[in-house]
Amino acid sequence: MPSALRAQVALIGLLAVLLIPIGTSSLRGLTHILTCREASATPFSIEVPEEGPPVISSSTVIERDPSGGIASDEVCGGLVLDLVMGPSEGARAEMTLRIRNSSDYGWRGSVQLDLGGTDIPIDIGQIPAGGTAEDTFRVNLDRGRRYEIQGNLLVGP
Repeated sequence: MPSALRAQVALIGLLAVLLIPIGTSSLRGLTHILTCREASATPFSIEVPEEGPPVISSSTVIERDPSGGIASDEVCGGLVLDLVMGPSEGARAEMTLRIRNSSDYGWRGSVQLDLGGTDIPIDIGQIPAGGTAEDTFRVNLDRGRRYEIQGNLLVGP
């Protein structure tokens, strides 16, 4: 084998070895790199009876901080996640995720919902400074089952 061909084969092999971590990495459904991950919104449960519409229940505890004011619900430097859920036709539920950015910087965000043990990543997209972004979607629910729903705000640059 000529030495020029050997050098080319070695270079291709070296590049292939360096690209293995990139090829095997996964963002697990995310569309951005994470800079902040915090639990947000009030967790709630939804019970789907064998017949009839789903029943949604939740509770919120409001605590005063030591200065006597109410603690802010902002996370990740000024973002607020508002999760709204309502019944849809049959055993389906309609969810609206709204993120308000009250910081001075634009963010790219997504929400990871834990729907009864199943993680669902939802890309909200770019959120300008002082702006709001939202996404609405429907989920299918099994009859005769109870779901606990929690949201994590996943923020990137």
